[in-house]
Amino acid sequence: MLLRRVISHVRNQEWTAIAIDFLIVVLGVFVATQVANWNAALIERELERAYLLRLHEEVSIMITQQETERAETVARAKRLEEVAAYFEAFGTPDAATPEPVSEHCSGVISSHLFAGDITLPPTISELISTGQILLVSNQALRMRIVRFAQAIDEYGQLRHDIQVDRMVLSRKYPDLIRLSPVDRAQSVCDFPAMAQSQAFRNDLLDNERRFKAYAAGVIQGQQGLRQGLHDALDIELEITHVETAP
Repeated sequence: MLLRRVISHVRNQEWTAIAIDFLIVVLGVFVATQVANWNAALIERELERAYLLRLHEEVSIMITQQETERAETVARAKRLEEVAAYFEAFGTPDAATPEPVSEHCSGVISSHLFAGDITLPPTISELISTGQILLVSNQALRMRIVRFAQAIDEYGQLRHDIQVDRMVLSRKYPDLIRLSPVDRAQSVCDFPAMAQSQAFRNDLLDNERRFKAYAAGVIQGQQGLRQGLHDALDIELEITHVETAP
């Protein structure tokens, strides 16, 4: 219809009508393009929000599940610190520190074990591997997500470096540690004899420093990283959490 009308106007040299027809065509193309762009942008924003909501849920679950691990790791580091303090004060006028108990023995025996998870949320893996990370329109949030992935790799390397050459004390000092074949908590440590063995004290101190670095640098570091991303997602998604009374 429009094409036939334009041809008719050209034949009749109706230049004003031709100009109007041309404007109608240009305007129609412009409007169609704008509508298409608007629809594409709307789809992208909906997809972005779906990704961010999924990531928010994953991070929330990880924070809750791994808080127990964080607390236990910090407690283990504290027990090793108490054993080191006992050794330092042993045989001196300041030896007021109580002798370690079974929990401390378990801590000594497991001082070489750094088995905590170093986990990247699946949604971050998907966003980065597929290039969909560009859907995140907030540049600061996008960079935080990318840095999160980089930090997880760094934590993995840090844990590996900390573990190199760590000492299995029960294997090297069987005369000072008697392992229980049933339950590690029932193992026996000769703490006074340990305190008098400089070789044992050196090896334990080395393990203790490694474990403290692991607890603070890897476990607590990850939890802080997760909490920071969680808070940023709360702001972006306008999510408010209601505090529940203990």
